[in-house]
Amino acid sequence: MIIFLFGADSFRSSQKTIEIKNKFFKSDSSSSGLSVFDFTENVQTKDVLGAFITANLLAPKRLVIVKNLIGQGLIGEQKEMLDFLKKKKEELISDKDLVIIFWEKDSPKKSSALYKFLESLGEEVKKQSFEKLTGEKLNAWIVKRIKSLNEKCGISRGALGKLILFTGGNMFCLDQEIQKLVNFSDGKIISEKDVEEIVKAETDINIFNTIDALANNNKKEAIKLLENHLQKGEDPFYIFSMFIYQFRNLLKVADLKENCNADEYEISKITKIHPFVIRKSFAQTRNFPLQKLKIIYQKLSDLDTQIKTGKINIRLALDKFVAEL
Repeated sequence: MIIFLFGADSFRSSQKTIEIKNKFFKSDSSSSGLSVFDFTENVQTKDVLGAFITANLLAPKRLVIVKNLIGQGLIGEQKEMLDFLKKKKEELISDKDLVIIFWEKDSPKKSSALYKFLESLGEEVKKQSFEKLTGEKLNAWIVKRIKSLNEKCGISRGALGKLILFTGGNMFCLDQEIQKLVNFSDGKIISEKDVEEIVKAETDINIFNTIDALANNNKKEAIKLLENHLQKGEDPFYIFSMFIYQFRNLLKVADLKENCNADEYEISKITKIHPFVIRKSFAQTRNFPLQKLKIIYQKLSDLDTQIKTGKINIRLALDKFVAEL
């Protein structure tokens, strides 16, 4: 059996992989039949192919997980895998003792020959794409996750909005904070106050405060707030991602507000951004004209490229963004 898991929501695709792995462990408690190869690390393709075809004497059933081959593997490595799959396709698919998972952290390039091949197999391969959850789908996932941890526990609508706002919709962060909130609530309804006290919200709240300071042309205060984040040891990459996240929201809100005369409810419905986030953003657009937001977002995009290509240090990029805005 071959399984292909991918998509922008790497948290849920990872959870699916864990689910399959746990099911496999029921028949192989020693985990001797499990092999994991991650192409973000030093992996030899021949070792992966060997795991496909070599039976384990101690554990006849085998689970082979191949991570990030399309996204991170070299062209030669992908070709070697593709050639092997073309030759051994029928044998691998019909082997009832073998499960192969191809897992990609993000949405793989559809132009990749390996991606096209896996897609061409149709129902012979179990494929699942995990797209980012937004709006009511994200709300429903959070409620379901809470119930899975404690059936008696629930969450208020306001607390739900703040939880999404404070975590930036990051699924890994969301899951961690949900577990903390459920443990803290002890079967009660999670309130806005609970979220404010338990969730690591200080970073995200101060991002709004920093943006407010910039909007009021108070760069001194903005730099001070940024420095407070960094002195506390908060991840500068996360802070930068929150700047991108919030200015992207501001740009969407300002565009619909100015060009379509849309209100908060309409903007939330169109963008699928949570109403709580829209409410905050709507207020901030009063200080940010649409044209200025376009320039700001372009600066963030340029800095993001420079960071990823190693042309600028993340700390310097943050200072540069705040100082030059």
